[in-house]
Amino acid sequence: MNFKKAVGLIVITTIVLTTLVLYVRKLWIFSSKSEYVFENALLKIGAEPPALELTDVNGREHVLSHYKGKVVLINYWASWCPPCLLEMPSLVSAHRKLKDKGFEVLAINLDEHRKTVLSIIEKFKLPFPVFWDPHGDAARKYLIYGLPYTLILDRKGTVQHKFYGGYEWDTGAKFKLLEALL
Repeated sequence: MNFKKAVGLIVITTIVLTTLVLYVRKLWIFSSKSEYVFENALLKIGAEPPALELTDVNGREHVLSHYKGKVVLINYWASWCPPCLLEMPSLVSAHRKLKDKGFEVLAINLDEHRKTVLSIIEKFKLPFPVFWDPHGDAARKYLIYGLPYTLILDRKGTVQHKFYGGYEWDTGAKFKLLEALL
């Protein structure tokens, strides 16, 4: 085998393997296998979570209890978390589809730099409130220790679901779960 054929074979093999790895990784990120249940003494199904007050990236104060009457999806995320970024378009789409029915997304970002958060907001055109939590205060308050982490509260403000990992929120089982709460 000559040198050109060997290099060509190596390049083609690398491309095929990289494509396969990326495909399998995407399946893993959006599969039910990423739905781990982490015990959390503060976030009990059927109970109200601890009080939470946050300032969004525009400087507006938000109090979680003011969202009672809406179904609220609280999503902890960071720009360095691939599953977080992969699920962001589906969060935007779910918000767009359900906001008129009383659905709200609250995105809590754990990046260290505000500029990074603002670039992600711009990139994904995030239409919902985004909170910058560079020191992880809100994550510690809720004992969040893995990303992305999502809580879903019903209209009474009680925890109905907890998810760790990235999901498609605008279709399938997760979307039906959101619709059922509305």
